[in-house]
Amino acid sequence: MLREKRYKQIVHTVEQDILDGKYKVGDRIASINSWCIRTGLSRSSVMLALDELKSRGIIEAEQSVGYFVSSTRVEIAHRILLVFGDYNLFKEDLYNSILQSLGPGALVDIVFHHCDRATFDVLLENAAGKYTVYVVMPGGSFDGIEGQLKRLGGKVILVDHFSESLKGVFSSVAQDFANDTYDALVKGLSRIRQYREIILVQSSRIEPYERYDGLRRFCQEFELASGYLKTMAEMPIKPGTVYLTPEDREIVTILSAAQHQGLTAGVDFGLVSYNDTVLKEIIAGGLTTITTDFIQMGRTVVELMRDKDIRTIHNPCHLILRKTL
Repeated sequence: MLREKRYKQIVHTVEQDILDGKYKVGDRIASINSWCIRTGLSRSSVMLALDELKSRGIIEAEQSVGYFVSSTRVEIAHRILLVFGDYNLFKEDLYNSILQSLGPGALVDIVFHHCDRATFDVLLENAAGKYTVYVVMPGGSFDGIEGQLKRLGGKVILVDHFSESLKGVFSSVAQDFANDTYDALVKGLSRIRQYREIILVQSSRIEPYERYDGLRRFCQEFELASGYLKTMAEMPIKPGTVYLTPEDREIVTILSAAQHQGLTAGVDFGLVSYNDTVLKEIIAGGLTTITTDFIQMGRTVVELMRDKDIRTIHNPCHLILRKTL
């Protein structure tokens, strides 16, 4: 604790000098050697202080030149980067929940890797050392990222997808796609019994295949047929079948085909979507959904930011029964 208090003196000195107007953006601050002489601290202690100021975006380093003021917003206690896969309505719920749970005193930036590994790698490389907290939503197929995440230099929290190999290394709040699907179908069993088959329809590389593992387990246990399709385009709706899909485009395709065939969702066939939104409350009179609680996920992210321990948390998932099942 003594070491922390001593190096914090440098942090507070730079903050106060900025508040007093002694520094403006672009001004050079004292060198490492100067701080060592001025404070009597070791180089490693001085580096702790400068790294904290860097992670908060207050200063930046220019190799072989020195340290310069990059922001005068010293009231920001945390500088947070959200690295998300893509943008959609439920990710917006997650983003807003994080902002509301943080309250004042934090600056939040957001970038998207679109489940492209090369983009993901570049985003992490460019962000290293610039933030105090990194909230990372890795792609489901991204392997070997532990070294990259450790080099970021701040607290790392993984969200949504999670690899067992990273358990105990970084905190996380994530879905369990296989078990969440199985548990949701069990909750809807009384309605599902009127059908003969469940088919998962998904083609996007963003979507996790583990959902099919949960679906097959359910169908084997309750003696239903199961299937997997990449798309329902140009395919007829089979009465007595439940179609399960995370993709909005497939919802439109299925409902359009049903209308052409004179079939009704929830009567002739079942339709279940993932990730609830306000629009799904009214589509086809109310679309049944399997959905994780993204608002709770945001709250848990902020809780993990403030927690010194490394924890792995399963985010709650719900089945919302509506007219289409």
